[in-house]
Amino acid sequence: MSCEMADTRETETIDRQAMDVDIVCVGFGPAMGGFLTTLTRGLTNPDGTPAVESRVIPGLPPQVLCYERADDIGFGVSGVVTRGRGIRQSFPDLDLSQIPLAAPVVHETVAYLLDPVGASRRSPLLRLADRCIRAFRRLLPYGHEAIELPYVPPFLRKDGGLLLSIGQFNQWIGSQVMGTGAVQIWPGMPVAKPLWENGRVGGVRLTDQGTDLQGRPESGFLPGMDIRAALTVIGDGPVGPVGRQLDERLGLPQGHHRREWAVGAKVVVDLPEHSALEPGTVLHTFGYPEPEIFGFFYVHPGRIASAGIFVPSWFDSPVRTSYRYLQHWMLHPYLWRHLSGGRLRSWGAKTLQESGKRGEPHLAGDGFIRIGEGSGSTNVLTGSGVDEAWMTGVLAAEGVLELLRVGQPFTRQNLERAYVARRRGSWVEAEGRVAEKA
Repeated sequence: MSCEMADTRETETIDRQAMDVDIVCVGFGPAMGGFLTTLTRGLTNPDGTPAVESRVIPGLPPQVLCYERADDIGFGVSGVVTRGRGIRQSFPDLDLSQIPLAAPVVHETVAYLLDPVGASRRSPLLRLADRCIRAFRRLLPYGHEAIELPYVPPFLRKDGGLLLSIGQFNQWIGSQVMGTGAVQIWPGMPVAKPLWENGRVGGVRLTDQGTDLQGRPESGFLPGMDIRAALTVIGDGPVGPVGRQLDERLGLPQGHHRREWAVGAKVVVDLPEHSALEPGTVLHTFGYPEPEIFGFFYVHPGRIASAGIFVPSWFDSPVRTSYRYLQHWMLHPYLWRHLSGGRLRSWGAKTLQESGKRGEPHLAGDGFIRIGEGSGSTNVLTGSGVDEAWMTGVLAAEGVLELLRVGQPFTRQNLERAYVARRRGSWVEAEGRVAEKA
């Protein structure tokens, strides 16, 4: 018997505490924010009485718990620009002044960055194009080794959109949701695995604490609790353990795959005092440090900027790391004129699932549904994912409320009718199919 098998068997025989709830949620991001915002509005009547009743505590609204592996629900080091259609639908009277670092999009530019140092791995044709741009620069909107496009392509444009700090936005949404008293959100509580009961997902198991690197119990060992629920809502991102284990067990739908990934390397910077960039300014870049790498530069209120690059998995570079590329990109004259003299606040990275619609897993099964980026909602054509993720959560909550009101169980058939069918008829699906062919 291998050590790994022995360790697994040892933890499986440990006595664990268990708790019964109606709905357990995994991961608190934009998708779960949309789900819980919509769900909580339908659990009680205007007079405070339950609109639907809990099966585990009769007489009360359904008991809903959400577990987030990060230390705080306001995780994330960078910003996002989004059209915000789903978010505005949920908050018709949205006041951006109530959300730290939020601003409306006021100016958007796409810039092609030339190679100022000659180190980029450009094709001969692209090098020729760069020479032509420099030769005719007096006739073009050229400056600081870059050329600004005269327009923003329609698929990329964020007209009437929102500029957000995803961490601050999550904190604001979390406070709204928990303020209802209908949901408990527990950060710093990672989920280890889904619980399978007779072929259906019956909840989740929290991660054991006080173990060594091999998962063996040590002196301060605390077994992870089993949270049993009629419905498990999974929004743990593109590499979340629960989503990955479901994919390993169920596979992906025929013809779907998850081969395209990207790493988003990013920084948050206090811009220098002389900066004249207006809050709500959005810059999209391409062409440098490599032609395949796209960049973003967003200006928040208070002279704070989020900046970074997306390095795709299909870009094969054995010697240059994402953070090295980030340094090259920041030092480009077009960007460095804004960053020079500023102060670094934080930096980090995020995995991005870029298979989009083709990476969509099974969205529903007996006892579970999938929402958010891990459910294939990201639109790789528009470079947008937050509002799409939010909308998948809204659609899922509408379906769950429909089933709760009529007292129907959370079977695969019922969830596909109530949630998946809603999603198929949404703008998220329609735009995802366009992006799938891009």
